[in-house]
Amino acid sequence: MEKSDRLKEIFQSKAAAFILAAAIILIALLARLEVIEPLIILFVIYCSLSFAKKGAVYSTIFAISVLALQDLYNLHIDLSQYLIEVSVIIIAALYIYKSTSSVKTLNFELRERVKELTGLYRISEAAENLNTDLDQLLNEVVQGIPPSYQFPGDCEARIIYQGNEYQTPNFRQTEWYQQKPLEINNKEVGRVEVVYLNQHPIQHQGTVFLEEEFDLLNSITAKITNILKNLEQEKEINEQRRFLSITLNSIGDGLIVTDKEGRVKRLNSIAEDLTGWTIAEAKNRDIREIFNIVNSKTGIEVKNPVDKVLKHGKIVGLANHTKLIARDGSEYHIADSAAPIKTDEGNIYGTVMVFRDVSKNYKMREEIKQREKMFSTAISESPFPIMVHAEDGEVITVNSTWENISGYTEEEIPDIKSWINKAYQGENAEAEKNIKESFTRQKGKAGEFEITTKSGEKRIWEFSTAPLGIGEDGRKLVISTAVDITRRKKAEAELRKLNKIYRTLSMVNQLIVRENSISKLIEEAAKITSEYGKYQNIWIGKINSSNEKIKILTTIENNCSYIKSGESHDLKLENQFLNFKEELIEQEKDSLVINSCKNSNKLDTLPENHCGSRAFFLLRALGKPWGIFSFCTAEENHFDQMEIELLKELTGDISLGIEKIISEQRRQESERKLKISEKRYRQLFENSPVGIFKTTSDGRVQMINPHLAKILGFDSVEETIMHFNHLGQELYVNPERRQQFISQIKETGMVNNFVYQAYDKNNNILWLEMNARVSKEKKDGSFVIEGFCWDITKRRESEEKIKYLGFHDKLTGLYNRAFLEEEIKRVDTPRQQPISIIMGDLNNLKLINDTYGHQTGDQLIKSAAEMIDNSCRDEDIIARWGGDEFVVLLPQTNVKESEVIIKRINQQIEQEEGELAVSISLGTASKTDAEQDLMAVLSKAEDRMYKNKIASRKSARSSVLSAFLTSLKEKSSETEEHVQRMSKMAKRFGQKVGLSNSEQDRLYLLTQMHDIGKIAVSEEILNKPGKLNEEEWEIIKKHTETGFRITSNLEDFAHISHEILHHHERWDGTGYPESLAGEEIPLLSRMLTIIDSYDVMISGRPYKEAMTEKEAEAELKVCADSQFDPELVDKFIDSL
Repeated sequence: MEKSDRLKEIFQSKAAAFILAAAIILIALLARLEVIEPLIILFVIYCSLSFAKKGAVYSTIFAISVLALQDLYNLHIDLSQYLIEVSVIIIAALYIYKSTSSVKTLNFELRERVKELTGLYRISEAAENLNTDLDQLLNEVVQGIPPSYQFPGDCEARIIYQGNEYQTPNFRQTEWYQQKPLEINNKEVGRVEVVYLNQHPIQHQGTVFLEEEFDLLNSITAKITNILKNLEQEKEINEQRRFLSITLNSIGDGLIVTDKEGRVKRLNSIAEDLTGWTIAEAKNRDIREIFNIVNSKTGIEVKNPVDKVLKHGKIVGLANHTKLIARDGSEYHIADSAAPIKTDEGNIYGTVMVFRDVSKNYKMREEIKQREKMFSTAISESPFPIMVHAEDGEVITVNSTWENISGYTEEEIPDIKSWINKAYQGENAEAEKNIKESFTRQKGKAGEFEITTKSGEKRIWEFSTAPLGIGEDGRKLVISTAVDITRRKKAEAELRKLNKIYRTLSMVNQLIVRENSISKLIEEAAKITSEYGKYQNIWIGKINSSNEKIKILTTIENNCSYIKSGESHDLKLENQFLNFKEELIEQEKDSLVINSCKNSNKLDTLPENHCGSRAFFLLRALGKPWGIFSFCTAEENHFDQMEIELLKELTGDISLGIEKIISEQRRQESERKLKISEKRYRQLFENSPVGIFKTTSDGRVQMINPHLAKILGFDSVEETIMHFNHLGQELYVNPERRQQFISQIKETGMVNNFVYQAYDKNNNILWLEMNARVSKEKKDGSFVIEGFCWDITKRRESEEKIKYLGFHDKLTGLYNRAFLEEEIKRVDTPRQQPISIIMGDLNNLKLINDTYGHQTGDQLIKSAAEMIDNSCRDEDIIARWGGDEFVVLLPQTNVKESEVIIKRINQQIEQEEGELAVSISLGTASKTDAEQDLMAVLSKAEDRMYKNKIASRKSARSSVLSAFLTSLKEKSSETEEHVQRMSKMAKRFGQKVGLSNSEQDRLYLLTQMHDIGKIAVSEEILNKPGKLNEEEWEIIKKHTETGFRITSNLEDFAHISHEILHHHERWDGTGYPESLAGEEIPLLSRMLTIIDSYDVMISGRPYKEAMTEKEAEAELKVCADSQFDPELVDKFIDSL
């Protein structure tokens, strides 16, 4: 029970009445009369309504009693007033009572009417509950009809609709029935039937049905008809709703519908996805909560367009750069518009907003802006000339490359016409035509045109055009890109020129093969050369046997008055026009080329308009000059070296043809040579000294020549082609290099001097260089590349060797001084400190070079370098600083550590064994302060090294000298006894001659050291038992000079060096080394010669037996005046 019903029940209870009555009595005793009267009247009304007649009576009596009680209590009784109050209460009670009776009667009639309408209510309830399910609806409706009739238990009903029957459970046809047709749009669609199963009293129109039941059936039928109509309408509305829902959800844009308060009423699926709100969640929420939009640039909230629509009643669109923030934080760049929903009267009762996700388009627009900026930069920075122009001829822009090459600024060429007038020197119909067509064709090359730059230079540009679309002002725009192909055109022209000569060579060779007449050969060769070579003037002349005259045999296109066919001309030197006798005929040179006739003193009489360049080639036959082949062009500097060489070949071929015709006897030989020549040109590919190839861009080999197969280590071309299936993966050491090659040749059409590493057959790595170009031939969707290739491996190795030698000492393999100076600069940083330097100097190198020769000295240097290298660490930098100097650079090494390294070097030297020991003076210094100059540290190390060198010089030289003497004794027949005998004889001889003590000492030293120079002579020569040959004798004779060099470098022996040098001079001047005679020879040298010879004679040698003393004395006397000083010989004999 609802609260209202419960409260109603409480207020209508007797308890409530008694409580109110008690309250009124209490108030009457306490309050004034004016207050109690309204309360009493209200109490009477309450009781009359709640308790009907009894309530009215009892409440009236209670009211009269209360009024009387109050007057008595207050002791104030006003009868007239009291009667008026009682009358009012009674009248109110009667009125309320009658009104209550009328209401009850009305309620009774109403209950009866409710009974009548029960069926209609149940029909309506069924319609509402069952919605659009027709079968269930009509089944429910038919069940609700019987309860509305007077005999519901005996009443049954049936509804027939569209051929279907819906009836109560016990329905059957009886004679007591009534029916009513169902009509929709004036068309009968069924009927309603009601029957009583049993007989009842006759009521209306002879039927058992009441008159009201006939009206009830009419109402039920009308109600069912309305229900069916509504069902049809509902079905149609639902279909429309379904169609609308499908339509809205099928729209590619988001859609939100609001009411006039801006509350969301509908969202389609796109809007749900973008906002993150479902329709159930968003419905009746404020649009600003669902549709949160901000400026994508600033992030500031944007005013909702729905507010603007509701305010102004107009369609509103979003500004650019609007971003939707979804419920989950996702962000979308959107474009939208909102429109009002209006009634027919124009009143706004809602809005509809359509929006779409333009994030991709937004990003695309931003990217387009960025690309426009990049495009503008690309144009301005492009290495190619670029112009953008409009369809009306206006030049929008040209880049700096265009201006730099052409010389014309953007201001100087405001339109196409100005450009044509300046660049094409006036009208150029073809250029104008191409410019006009550039606005209609898609893209492509517009052609090649020769332009004239501002400086007057002729350039060839290849133009390509492409449409840029429509500009902001609606004009069509085109971009024209030019490539300056002037150099390429010149190269192509040169190539065409060479090709013409090649064709000429081929044609002339064919002519030589078939022609047997000299005159026809000459005439046809000239014609062919003129036709294919495009020379202005050609003539061939024959020189007579005395080489004094030339007869012109044929001329082609000759407009020169000096040369006529059939004429003869002298070849005297004063004939300036034909002044080639000296250089071509007498010196038998192959050619004479004059590339500027205008400036040539050889052809200064030739009219300038006849010739720019001229070339003369000597024709030989049978080994002698036969004639001259002359070529003339109007172009100066026409003949380059390649063309000259080819024309030499052409001349040589014609010479062979002439020989063939002249000498029948040698016809077979000439024919063989011609065939070889023909084969050489026909098979140039096979016999080329460079590799020639043809491949596809995807790496397949089509053709190679034998030389290229040989380069790659293969025995045949076929083996090579079968080996390589894909050049990029199998030939190239670095496949990316192949890609670079393909990219370059795609871009330019040709590649020159391209260097790469390749594998040969045995996977050895080669260095190859090639020139290549794109062939016109196509192969299975790829393009064909043809070119030349040669092996540069040895060249690269030489380059690497040169690079190595640039920083290394060739003798020792250590770094050289240039490298070390750079390293000193590199390591001179605080991070490398302390930095130490060791300076070393090889002792006695000059002495050893003078004694043994530089080869031995070099070996000593190498040994010293190896000892230093073995004693240093891997990170130490060792260099040969000079001839005998070494420097070791020690980064991050203090002076104590460097002294340890010096100690290791000295230990290595001490352990070294050999005939000549290495001796090195070493000094070290360190840089510990950033302010120190590292070169000053080097100087300090050098100073310490020289101090050490001075301190050890004497012992070092003594050890060297001792080693020399020991070695000499070991390798020669010089014995200690020989030296001792000579010393004794020298002492007596000196006394006899009267030498001073110092001279006596010098003579003694001479006996000890006179043959020290023999240390440089091999042991085989010194101890050879037989006679020495001339070469060996010359080596022996050198020992005096070697001894001089050794002793002159030794401080203790320098004073006897000249005596050693001349101790083999002869008195008669026939000795060596300087052929001194008589007293020109130093005294001690003359004395030593006698002493040495005498001891050799009496002691013997391997190649000669010993003499007796008498025989030796006699031999000295015999040789006096020739070999020995006669006076000294006598004194020597006397001293014995």
